[in-house]
Amino acid sequence: MAAPRVVNARPGRTKGDSKPREYILKDSTIESVAEFINNGSAKNIIVMSGAGISTAAGIKDFRSPGTGLYDDLERFNLPYPEAVFDINFFKEKPDPFYRLAKELLPGRYRPTFTHYLLPLLAKKGLLLRSYTQNIDMLERLTGLDEDLLVEAHGSFATSECIECNELCDNAFVRKHILKGAIPYCKSCKGLVKPTITFFGENLPDRFGDLALVLITRVSATCPRILINREKAGEDIHNGFDFDDKWKYSIQRDALFLGNCDDGVRRLAQLCGWEGELQSMFEAGNIEMGLAEELEALTLAKEEEEERKEMEERAKAEKVDKDASHVKHGGENILKDTHEGHHVPKENENEKKEEEAKVAAAGVAGAAMAASSEDIDALSERLLATSISPSSDKDSSNKTS
Repeated sequence: MAAPRVVNARPGRTKGDSKPREYILKDSTIESVAEFINNGSAKNIIVMSGAGISTAAGIKDFRSPGTGLYDDLERFNLPYPEAVFDINFFKEKPDPFYRLAKELLPGRYRPTFTHYLLPLLAKKGLLLRSYTQNIDMLERLTGLDEDLLVEAHGSFATSECIECNELCDNAFVRKHILKGAIPYCKSCKGLVKPTITFFGENLPDRFGDLALVLITRVSATCPRILINREKAGEDIHNGFDFDDKWKYSIQRDALFLGNCDDGVRRLAQLCGWEGELQSMFEAGNIEMGLAEELEALTLAKEEEEERKEMEERAKAEKVDKDASHVKHGGENILKDTHEGHHVPKENENEKKEEEAKVAAAGVAGAAMAASSEDIDALSERLLATSISPSSDKDSSNKTS
């Protein structure tokens, strides 16, 4: 990344240096960051995000007192909260993770304005890379090119056996999680888990490739902005310096105190992107709504097929049982007939019951056919409504 142009150099106190302080950013406000972007100085933007960007989507962060995910895990009677993501604990007791996974499973939540900033930056050719600690896959749901995304802790995107490392069908794993069941490998019967990085596991290979980057020196003139509810990252080596606390020779850090969505929308407004960001958000919600409806119909159809299969098995078992009774109970039937029992009437009742079952099966079949038609129609709508990162508001209105 080329060294940014120094703006508005003016005198300032520095630690052990009498040189005038250089101001890469005019000041430590979000307005100065927008000015830096608007004047063309920013060409390769890196976004690093954590759980805070997904709280507006309804996903709990991990450590907030009283509301964080770790506090909520007390109901699982864990030895310690982090155990739910400990690979050794998982091998012994996988149930708590899968009960939690049902709540975190992608498809229950939608991307926020902050997530949609990523494809917007990519559309403008400004996004170099997005690094996230999150496992919720909300970045992917915005349509962001996966080559621009590094999920440091993995995600639900793929699943594999922890014994033989065979990749497993995601639909198979998702179906088990939604039913509250534990998926096992079809090949070796080992436990299957999403490729989320647990405590005790190595980081994903894609993240490991960054070692050469992490040990090199980032330019001291690279501007940085923190969007957070409170100040952070100040008391570390080369940490943020919002208030000239460390007397660095260069002013490059900016701060927006507040929610991530508020900060992102303010930045988009200052850069003249507010309409584009809003359009992406609205179009994405339309597409997500169709996808959710399609999945619900598909699951309903699968459940109906399973129910029908179980009924067919039960019916076959009953036929076998009845055949056995006929084979061994001929003498009893003759005896009942001689004693005046109304066998014909019983046969007539059985016939009516069978006719009722056939009628019910016909209704169920019609429902399944209707469900199939709905699924096909929704699939066509979803394809027609697929929103690319370059979609504008006009296209989103047409597809809705």
